[in-house]
Amino acid sequence: MEKNNGTADSVIVMKFGGTSVRSEESRAQAIKHIRGHAESGKKLVVIVSAMGRKGEPYATDTLIALLKDLGEPVNPAELDAVMSIGETLSSAFFSHLLSQNGLPAESFTGRQAGILTDDNPGNAEILEIDPARILKALNQGKIAVVAGFQGATAIGDVRTLGRGGSDTSAVALGAALNADRVEIYSDVDGIANCDPRKISTASFINSISATQILSMANEGSTVIHPRALKASLKTKTPIVARNTFSTAAGTTIFHHEATDQSDLVTLAHRENMALITFENSADVLKSVPEMIRIDEHRFLLKNDVYLENNLKLLRKTSGSLQKEEGWATISVVFDKTAAKSKKVPQAEIIPSSENVICYLLKEEHLSSSLPLLYEHYILGD
Repeated sequence: MEKNNGTADSVIVMKFGGTSVRSEESRAQAIKHIRGHAESGKKLVVIVSAMGRKGEPYATDTLIALLKDLGEPVNPAELDAVMSIGETLSSAFFSHLLSQNGLPAESFTGRQAGILTDDNPGNAEILEIDPARILKALNQGKIAVVAGFQGATAIGDVRTLGRGGSDTSAVALGAALNADRVEIYSDVDGIANCDPRKISTASFINSISATQILSMANEGSTVIHPRALKASLKTKTPIVARNTFSTAAGTTIFHHEATDQSDLVTLAHRENMALITFENSADVLKSVPEMIRIDEHRFLLKNDVYLENNLKLLRKTSGSLQKEEGWATISVVFDKTAAKSKKVPQAEIIPSSENVICYLLKEEHLSSSLPLLYEHYILGD
């Protein structure tokens, strides 16, 4: 996918999410981590997300609302143009902030960083990376600060990389630069065996295989996007999930042979899903590949800003359909073949990979079903 036009010695790629760059206090913590690596002689590439969360002026969801509030559907190409602004602003701001703190830096948009994508607005794939300009900055002793979540087509149109796109930017650049590792910073201590916002007793994992975390990501875990993980597979670039606000070692995602499999079990879930039912069976995945197949008539699709555009496309290509919102899934993810499934009230087991048991349920049953599955599969009760 990527091409490497030379490498730099001892490169570390550091990605900081929206909560890590949203305020003066959080940015100060991020700078501490960056300074520590810089003072140890590492060459640094810093990937930044848009600053803050929905409601804050530069957050991606706030920028989306500028168009969405005028009416839907929104032209996906125009949506990309607006959504990319948050990361572009963040990279310029954070680069200047580093320079003002004695850490010379240079900012790059996705296009300037050499990230070439296909022409798929909102969910673009990285085709290749030419990191020549980043290498030049590194060799000049600067920290390269790159706008995450974006690249550009061959004719220069900005395209965003979909959910978790800044992670994808970071890992893909790490692979292109033969980086020692990629560190992904957020506001939690690493990767937990279940979403700690849903299960208060969830515990953080010291290390986990790329195979298992990829399955978690494919099943809805928002810790690291599947595309980001896939970008690490060829070069086996280690990924470390860390907390901006602590010195905890975090969780290392490693690449091992199948014979090294563990007994680790984790849970992942999706929410805010729409159940799409087609009157006739159709090969709808050609039109909207991100749909999740349940059977020949039923599919799941994320209920996001792209839903209405996707439904319009599906009606055009596949005929009559029904949409029902408020669905969710819970997946039990093993690092080997899945164990025997447990029946869960008001949930249906749906097809998934051989190391996953996936339950389909209404979103209103998520809060009661997650603890049940956690106790059975992880605690062994």
